[in-house]
Formats: sequence, C-alpha cells, structure tokens
Amino acid sequence: MNLADKKVKLTIINIGEMMKTVNIGAALIVGLLSISANAATIDFGIGAPTPGTISYAGGSTSLIGSGIEVDTIVGLGTTLNPDTIFDCDTCVLGFTTGTNTGGWDFGSGGTISILGGVTAAGIAVGSTLLSGTFDSASVIDVGGGTLNFKITGGSFLDTKHPDLLTFFGLPTGDYVGGFNISFSTSGTPSVGDAFTSNELFSGDVVNSPVPVPAAAWLFGSGLLGLVGIARRKKA
Repeated sequence: MNLADKKVKLTIINIGEMMKTVNIGAALIVGLLSISANAATIDFGIGAPTPGTISYAGGSTSLIGSGIEVDTIVGLGTTLNPDTIFDCDTCVLGFTTGTNTGGWDFGSGGTISILGGVTAAGIAVGSTLLSGTFDSASVIDVGGGTLNFKITGGSFLDTKHPDLLTFFGLPTGDYVGGFNISFSTSGTPSVGDAFTSNELFSGDVVNSPVPVPAAAWLFGSGLLGLVGIARRKKA
C-alpha cells in the first residue's frame, strides 16, 4: 500500500468513526448542502495530513491555529473560473479565536487569515488572500478510538484580496464564512482540557457574499469538507 492509499484509508476510517458518533438527519444534510449550492462559494482546501498546529492553553484563553498548510482553491458556482481546482501557492492558514466561553467553545473576536499566492489569478506569494474576525468557534469530540478524533469549526466575517474576487467574478465587500479542520488530540471538550496538536488531517475554509446564517456555515462547511476530502487531497 503506497502513501496516498494509506492517507485515503485513514480518512475513510476517520469519517466512519465520526458518523457513528454524530447522528445527523438526512433532511439536515440535504438542507445545508442546498444552502451552500445556491451561493457562489470560495473554498480553500486543506489536504490530509497537513502541517500545522492547533492549541488551547486552558482557562479563558483562545483557540489558536498556526502554520496550517492550505493546498487548493476553487470557486464553486462562481461567475468566472467555476468549479476548477487551482493550486494555492505556499498558502498558510492562521487564526486566534475569541476567548473561551466554556468547555471548548470560543466567543467572538480574534482573527483569521490565509496568506499565500494564486498564480492563476496573478497573486504573488505572501499576499493576504483572506482576513477576518470570528463570530464563534468550537471543538467537538467525534470519537475515533485511539485516534482521539476531533473537529474544530467556526464562523467569521472576512474580506478577500481584490484580485481573487475579480478572478472568480465575485463582488467586493464583506463575506461570511466558516471553517472546519479535523485533528487528533486527547482531552475532553466538556471539561475544557488544555491541548496542543500537531496531528492535523483535512479541512476547508469556505465563504460567500451571501449572508447565510452563521450556524449553517459552521455545520455546512463541515459537511462540504467530508464529501470533498478525496477531491481536495494533495498527493
């Protein structure tokens, strides 16, 4: 079995364990995917496994993500260059949420950004592709046995590089978005244990100019990440 096959197998195991733990009704899945499908969406893809760190120091501190590699970018249903996967060149996701509100839940404030380049759009490496502020974020335990499988997700408001919006034919202005990243760490969300994880798997950062509810983005982005993991993987 080669490395790529091992990665896919690991992802399938993770998804299976998660779906055993999280009981999502079929109607909810269809509804949330319909919301995303009806809005032009920019999707930054994170392949599994990915370099980076997610940590929480405990108490009233924030959830922090640093050095998280972003592999691809695609405009879903966009006016220009739709549904084509482009490389995100030397792209890195970083975030600091608002402060802890109990367990592994975090409030508004903090920052989220993606730095890098998109050659196809004429954007140089080191540019700020996305910059925003959190509405909320959380970490949930979805099982996984010895893998200690977790997913962090959050909703935020952001702005994007003007050349990126032009490339996809999207309007300037504020966007609403969400992200999800799966990772492995020990600890209990309800207790709010401190943790640091360097075992990051896959995820997405998605957003749209359409102001759909933040809660729908939190769960909708997670569903998009699950159904699109194989497509967004980087060999």
